[in-house]
Amino acid sequence: MPDADFWNARYAAPGWVYGEAPNAFVAAHADRIEAGAAVVEVGAGEGRNAAFLSHRGYTVTAVDASAEGLAKIARLPGGDAVETVVADVTTWAPGRVWDAAVTTFLHLAPADRPALYRCLQQSVRPGGLVLAEWYRPEQRARGWHGGPPDAAWMPTRAELADAFPETGISMLEEADVDLDEGSGHQGPGAVVRLIWKRPEAS
Repeated sequence: MPDADFWNARYAAPGWVYGEAPNAFVAAHADRIEAGAAVVEVGAGEGRNAAFLSHRGYTVTAVDASAEGLAKIARLPGGDAVETVVADVTTWAPGRVWDAAVTTFLHLAPADRPALYRCLQQSVRPGGLVLAEWYRPEQRARGWHGGPPDAAWMPTRAELADAFPETGISMLEEADVDLDEGSGHQGPGAVVRLIWKRPEAS
């Protein structure tokens, strides 16, 4: 499960750990989400993606284990309209669905990741989208900055292919990118990216 105490302490510090601008992958693919849609960000942190999407006219819910991180969202453009929910995403039961779900760099222990994948799939309506990006294990093997110290906390492409029904996958790729997202994500990044659509019949 996410370590709320760790993240509360980190987000309570001045400034923005991962910057104020949205994640580049989210920004590049936000247009795949229909205009005016309801979007949930799972593991929203300090809310840069949630605020960005809200500013673009989406109705956004931001979920994170850190109350300190969520409290910062209102300070970002568009953030004052974001609904915030303090919750452990591995046990969270939202009781509703959204048109799309977004998560970036939400790294969990291997035993907790199946619950995250279920959360993402079940939080969108049939036909809804999931946009997701994580570091992959090569981040540690190459000694690059950013991400958890243990490579086991980073999913592989094969793991995601097993976790998300193939018929809904429109993108599942590994990429090496240059990150410029606050002090937390700087320099080269070995990432894996997913765009998945929940089947209409599910």
